Amino acid sequence: MKKSFLLGAGFSYDFGMPLSKDLTKVFFSLFNEKNIQSLAQILASNNPYGTQRPISKEALIDGLQLLLKDKKNEEINYEKTLSEIQELAENYNKTQEEKDSYHYLFGIFYEIIHTLLSIYQEESFQLLYLRNKSCYSNFSKMLSDRETWIFSLNHDLFLEALALDFNIPITFGDQHDISFPLNNHEMNHKIKLTYSKRSELSGDNQKFYCEKFGINLVKLHGGLSELEYKDRSIICNQSMSKKSSFELMADYLMIQKMAYYHDGKMIPSGKDRVITNMDGELDIICKSMLTGGKKYSKTSNPKDGEEKLLIFDKVLVDIEELTIVGYGFGDRHINDRISNAMVLNPKLKIVIVDPTISRIPDFLEQFNYDMRIKKVHSGIAQWIEYCHSGQWNYEQMSILKENEQQRAIIQNRVEQRIKMFYSQTPQ
Repeated sequence: MKKSFLLGAGFSYDFGMPLSKDLTKVFFSLFNEKNIQSLAQILASNNPYGTQRPISKEALIDGLQLLLKDKKNEEINYEKTLSEIQELAENYNKTQEEKDSYHYLFGIFYEIIHTLLSIYQEESFQLLYLRNKSCYSNFSKMLSDRETWIFSLNHDLFLEALALDFNIPITFGDQHDISFPLNNHEMNHKIKLTYSKRSELSGDNQKFYCEKFGINLVKLHGGLSELEYKDRSIICNQSMSKKSSFELMADYLMIQKMAYYHDGKMIPSGKDRVITNMDGELDIICKSMLTGGKKYSKTSNPKDGEEKLLIFDKVLVDIEELTIVGYGFGDRHINDRISNAMVLNPKLKIVIVDPTISRIPDFLEQFNYDMRIKKVHSGIAQWIEYCHSGQWNYEQMSILKENEQQRAIIQNRVEQRIKMFYSQTPQ
């Protein structure tokens, strides 16, 4: 059977990564009525677009007040807030100064979210991944004998870690290699990445597995370890030529240290990371994480920059089963493509694996016939074991239930580290 997976935050839950509500709580906790005035003053003095193009302190305060308003609504997550800031930045009724201010504020929020997820990645790997990875030891038996396409909405590295630890072949479809020095003071310390040119990224890429066991991994929303180079024309990934998840994480942490120094000081970075090229010169590589309300366009016609979605479209009309794990169905560009595929591909069936699911999403109701939609009220680790043995593993369930205490420890560590990182005030 040709099968594929779509992974949401629930896939990495038992490894310690946050659900949207958890990340929102930590993000919102950084802001309060007392600190937004001083924060706006600090940000307004930075002149991110130069002294000839000042930004508005009042607009910054307006954006921060919007965040505080959202903070009081437990139903709103951080992506909704970021989406609202993006809309203000594109509002034609606003002055250029105001739009610049909102755009700059979105960049600040983006950096905080990216930093939070990076800290979660480190802490959860140490505390829960190593403890729980054995619960996923039969994951390979969930895959097709031929290639299995896995589309991830997550930013973490845990699928790659599982593949390495359980000897599952995995590829991003990258056809090229590229190297960068760690920094201009350590030119001999090379960071090796693989990459694909956007112009050649497609499901027919010869580096993707075809009629062969292995995972073709496509990170639809970018990732912590994925970077964009040369004006986004090149998508770089960590090399998968590692022996274990330990090597993967060590390499990931080293990639985060790539930098360029001037007069003995490291040049600070944001979404655009300042690094060193092979000639020892300052260069720019960009974080690829997509968040907020502008991940992709609203229409489904092919467009530059949406090559990954085209692969998703193509795979969906060719497979027989899509297993959706821990996804809250909050992204319209994903939902529309699943709905379209259900019409175009009458043999396609969907399995929704989520311990919190109560009903089939509205857009899938029309396809709820002939067993085309199946709900599984379970976490992915428990479902893997059930599919393997035909029985629920209650001992495993008991082990995973103990994660809550460890997750609380992880969140506490993340909160402490993020406040230390920003010296108690995000800047």
